[in-house]
Amino acid sequence: MTDVSRPGTPGTPGTPGTPGTPMPSGPPPSGAALRRAMGQRTVVTTSTGLAFAALEYLAAAGLVTYVAGDAAWIPILVAGLLALLAYGFFGELNGMYPTAAAVRLYMKRAMDDRIALTITFTYMTTIVLVIASDAFIVGSALAHAFGEPGWVASLWIVGLLSIAVLSNLRGITVAGLLQDAATTVVVLATLVIAVVALVRSGHPLHTPFTPLHGHHATDLVEAVALGVFLYSAFEWVTTSAEEVRRPEFIHRGMAMAVGILAVVCALATIAMSHTLTHHQLTSAYPQLYLGIAAVGHTGLWVMAGVTAVTALNTFNGGFITASRFIYGTAREGSLPRALARLNDRAVPWVPVVVLGVTSLVVALLVAVSHGWQVLVAVGAALEAMIYAVAAFCAVRLRATQPDAARPFRVRALGVVGPLGMVLFGALAVIAAVSVNNHFNVAPALIIAAGGAVSAYYVLRVLPRVRAKEEARRAATPRRRPARGGVT
Repeated sequence: MTDVSRPGTPGTPGTPGTPGTPMPSGPPPSGAALRRAMGQRTVVTTSTGLAFAALEYLAAAGLVTYVAGDAAWIPILVAGLLALLAYGFFGELNGMYPTAAAVRLYMKRAMDDRIALTITFTYMTTIVLVIASDAFIVGSALAHAFGEPGWVASLWIVGLLSIAVLSNLRGITVAGLLQDAATTVVVLATLVIAVVALVRSGHPLHTPFTPLHGHHATDLVEAVALGVFLYSAFEWVTTSAEEVRRPEFIHRGMAMAVGILAVVCALATIAMSHTLTHHQLTSAYPQLYLGIAAVGHTGLWVMAGVTAVTALNTFNGGFITASRFIYGTAREGSLPRALARLNDRAVPWVPVVVLGVTSLVVALLVAVSHGWQVLVAVGAALEAMIYAVAAFCAVRLRATQPDAARPFRVRALGVVGPLGMVLFGALAVIAAVSVNNHFNVAPALIIAAGGAVSAYYVLRVLPRVRAKEEARRAATPRRRPARGGVT
């Protein structure tokens, strides 16, 4: 990977306003714009925090059933290397299209627009699924820690989602500070608890370097597919491209986030496989048992608190990124115009509220169905799918737009691009038909249903949305240029 940007230099390729760099598609209805107030630290914490949900603990614990002994760290690191491959694709593409709707734009340039929109809308359902599943896990864990009946989990879900929505509505600076604090607490606490649990176990690791002992090679492949989920959503921070102080913060932040996730997840997984029973590993809150293994009953409360913070971490980060994508897509006319409205703090408030309400509804459905393991597989499959699509787009645009400005370039793209398409495509298929180490087509059916709904919107509803927007613009009188310049 090569970073060829020159920070802070006017006219840097990939900076909005530079010749040859795509600008956002039209101004927001209010004439306002997103504010460039996000620093490098917040990019790192947002990228890391988007991936490190409470579901992270469940996915890590689930990996233990696929491999022998304490060797689950191996598929985690392999998945981390694949995440770095994906980081390269997203880094190059985001450099070419540094906007809130970057995913939308580079897919539009690389393939048929209808296919691009269908894939994009299907992929964005991952955010709601992750937030909703995470809300259920957090609510269940807190209800268990306090010895409360299961229905109380719903109250925790409502409260934590409300905090995230309100903090987002107050602007990117407030939301960014909350993200910095939440992610730092989650990462450090998890590291400390994992290390203490290992030290206090009193016995050596069991087959830490032989993952296939008593297992099949296909189990390891499935473990890697699930391991991809541990890094899933780190790339969503690219939707904040119009709010970072310097464009290069995005790809540098993603690289640092992958490294942090690899270390924390590997240590947490080894600690869980080494100290927890099968019943504890397959529960909805293995992190609570890990806390108990580390420091007794105090550890239960520590990890209950950390779990609550992961909710703010994930909800807040998810709303920051998803709302900006929706805003950018609505701004270009591919979603209803109301979704492109900004409040007086430069926040796309309608998408934030819609995401909050939708996540709450899905979370309550998860609480009733207890289908969180299926949604983990759905998330893993969709993430692997979009990584394969990013690889295709990077290769395709190198061929069709060879002279376009690329502040960040992937080396040997002619080799690693096709490799990424094949690997991530295969992992997407595997994850779509595997739940908890058993063959299950439920994830594939959910993805197919989401794709069908997205295709219906693109083919039947979107033409009416665009026609209405074109009619509105045609009926709106153009402002005369101001004297001595443009409006």
